[in-house]
Amino acid sequence: MSGMSASGGNGQVPYFFMSYAHTPVDESTGGGDPNRWVHRLFDSLCTELLQITSLRKGAQAGFLSRHPRAGDEWPDDVARALATCRLFVPLYSPRYFDNEQCGREWSAIQRRLRAHAPEPPPVIIPIVWSPVDFNDLPACARAIPFYEDGLWPGYRSTGLYGVIKISFSRRTFQRATSELARRIKQVAELSPLLEAQDLPRYSKLPNAFAGYRAAQKMTVTVVAPHLGNLPEGRNPYYYGRTPHEWNPYRHETDQRSLAHQVTAFVRVRGYGAEVGPLTPLEDGRRGPDAPEMMLVDPWATDIPDTYETLRRFGRRSTRWFPVVVPWNNDDGETTAAEPRLRRKLGEAIPGEQGEPAVHNVRSLEDLRRDMPKMLARVFNRYLRTARVYPPPGPSAKRPRLMEPGNDDDERRQ
Repeated sequence: MSGMSASGGNGQVPYFFMSYAHTPVDESTGGGDPNRWVHRLFDSLCTELLQITSLRKGAQAGFLSRHPRAGDEWPDDVARALATCRLFVPLYSPRYFDNEQCGREWSAIQRRLRAHAPEPPPVIIPIVWSPVDFNDLPACARAIPFYEDGLWPGYRSTGLYGVIKISFSRRTFQRATSELARRIKQVAELSPLLEAQDLPRYSKLPNAFAGYRAAQKMTVTVVAPHLGNLPEGRNPYYYGRTPHEWNPYRHETDQRSLAHQVTAFVRVRGYGAEVGPLTPLEDGRRGPDAPEMMLVDPWATDIPDTYETLRRFGRRSTRWFPVVVPWNNDDGETTAAEPRLRRKLGEAIPGEQGEPAVHNVRSLEDLRRDMPKMLARVFNRYLRTARVYPPPGPSAKRPRLMEPGNDDDERRQ
């Protein structure tokens, strides 16, 4: 999109573009089109808008593509609606943020928003279709507030899909569509998006959610001795044949390694997780390739090679991902050596100013309690420091604000 034209009053249509992840039809089940509920929501919003606006009968209140994209580009009607809609209504669901077409539709709107800098209008109005965890959304979506005025308690935990199919929830659905239509009218008429001068091309836009899949899988790195390289005099009870088998909280009723327990917790929270090796940082490395958490046995600092590797990580590693150090009050050997081990850890992994170098936990219960907070830190740090891979091809020209002219009026008709 090389330029922008000012929106032309009440003539700019459609009022909204509904973006959703198309669900493939499973003909083997005989259940019909699973997207019919999205179509019903869209039709209800359009009917409401025709009632509360001055749109003429037959005018395009909203736009919804009822078929998945075929080919390398958007059909003309989709591209035109993305270029002229007054606002954008994405239907949030777990499937939505895995959908490349939805990510490119979002990018088309983001490009139009650049013409409104530095204060873009609130023209993205998300609807919770099926429940999503706000903290797990891509960064671009987390920055968009939810509109919940007039909606029922628990809307975000059930979503519209949870009530649209239930007959006794019909009044709840009708109230919700009325409130959402009122909000769409308010934003569309008071602060609409500027129209794009050129139609967006699917192949030229990046997927706004491209980093979302990578950000949903994390690596758990274990830094610990194993039975073959234990420091002299260290009790082998807590160790196995590999560092991954280390379990500082081992007892008779639970033989699972610490890495196993941490990755199991991560998966329960809806993320992927894998256990990875400790590898030295490459010189000049700018950021992590995936979210990461490091579990460090303080006794590892008594192994010269491991100590040197930790030193190479140094301050940069704590800026990229949390370093968790478990202590066990029931392990008398570790308790007696704690002052010395803490000193060596501080030398190997110094902290950033105003932030501790490591997160110390005293028991398995403390670790479980702190895991949600630490997971949030893992993914937030990854999004701040991850390397950026811009889309191929030349960068787009900076959008320009232009006064409306006759050509623009003709294009809207």
